[in-house]
Amino acid sequence: MEARNWAAIRGWVGLVVRLALAGIWAWAAVSKIGSPRTFVQAVRAYHATPEWLAKAIGYGLPVLELSLALLLVAGLIVRYAATVSALLFLVFIIGIAQASIRGIKIECGCFGGGGDTTSTAYTLDILRDVGLLVLAAYLIIWPMTKLSMDAAIIKTEMVPGLTSKQSRSEKNLRRYRAAMAAAEVELKHKQRYVAIGTLVVVALVAVIAIGVQGGRAKITGTVDLANASATTGVRVGNQAAPVKVDIYEDFQCPICNELEQSGLTKDFDAKIKATNIKVNYHVESFLDSASNGNNYSSRAANAGYCASDISPEVFLKFHDIVYGKDASGANNQPAEGSSGRPDSTLLAWGKQAGATTSDFTNCVTSNSHANLVQAVTEAASKAGVTGTPTVFVNDKKIGSDSSVPTLAQIDAAIASALASSKSTVAPSPTPSVTGSGSGSASVAPSVTASSGE
Repeated sequence: MEARNWAAIRGWVGLVVRLALAGIWAWAAVSKIGSPRTFVQAVRAYHATPEWLAKAIGYGLPVLELSLALLLVAGLIVRYAATVSALLFLVFIIGIAQASIRGIKIECGCFGGGGDTTSTAYTLDILRDVGLLVLAAYLIIWPMTKLSMDAAIIKTEMVPGLTSKQSRSEKNLRRYRAAMAAAEVELKHKQRYVAIGTLVVVALVAVIAIGVQGGRAKITGTVDLANASATTGVRVGNQAAPVKVDIYEDFQCPICNELEQSGLTKDFDAKIKATNIKVNYHVESFLDSASNGNNYSSRAANAGYCASDISPEVFLKFHDIVYGKDASGANNQPAEGSSGRPDSTLLAWGKQAGATTSDFTNCVTSNSHANLVQAVTEAASKAGVTGTPTVFVNDKKIGSDSSVPTLAQIDAAIASALASSKSTVAPSPTPSVTGSGSGSASVAPSVTASSGE
């Protein structure tokens, strides 16, 4: 009796499971498909794929997810869709687990966003995917559900049953069995053709989507300025200085704010003035979601690059104000989750830094360097920078992916690099005397090796 009851409701349970999975896939796809570059950056943050695969996943996965959603809503090739779903959930679980084991702190990016974070939710992410894996397994075991195209295809090959009178004839029974066998073969052929055709279409759509999304992700417009570029950010200091420091920051990043206020700003300023270091400030914008929807991260970064148009020194003053405090001792940086500062505040900070021209005002209010902000963020992602602050001294990373560099570590690395630059000065060679008819000696000049970048 229980088996009969289960058989009666199994199709309806399958319908609920099918639509639930379809909803999850649709949500995941829609949240990512509109920002292909952002999702590629989220994939890179796992440090688990080469660049070509990160782009293939970033551009193609949202379309595959949307395809799975449509197939599950229609109830077409449900077992295949469920199998692909289960494989994806397994990959997601492995990816999150390896990030946790390696101490990488990122958002999963499963429903948009992704990248660096100060707090993780790996346990919840894994439990969620395990639950979804169970739903997919249900559809693999019992793929026939109510209100599905799979069921409709089966109905097209159904053979009408015999009446009680017809079933008394052996001849009718033989014909019925033969018709049933033929229908079964035809149904298998039809199901195979439908499955192959659908899978081919999905694969073609995914391939086309990779190309389309790749085109949408391209950054167009001016990204190289007089004092800044996509690869260097803002260049501050004497470019002949012996030590190069690359610092990756986000003006909305609270840890960056803490590091700067710990003494890094004054330390760098002093070393720049002493021409010991040159600093490339890579100001990124991946924390827009932390500013209550008004994109403070992007707008503040744009304002910083607008300040660099005037001079690197003006940028540096603006940078120090952004990470500074107001007259009451409160942080200029807005708290995470609160509304970011308006353009009027950015303009006021620019005026404090010496950016008083109308060009600066227009640059800030029209978001003129939005392309550069995007390009710097993308270049940082390609370089393997998944969080801020990240610091390199002469191209050597300070700290690890799971730790934030301290002022002491940065100072020690700079001191070591300075010492190394001095040790590369070659000693004067032994004078070389060449005899001549007049008895004079020729002394070879000393050679000094410079240690640039």
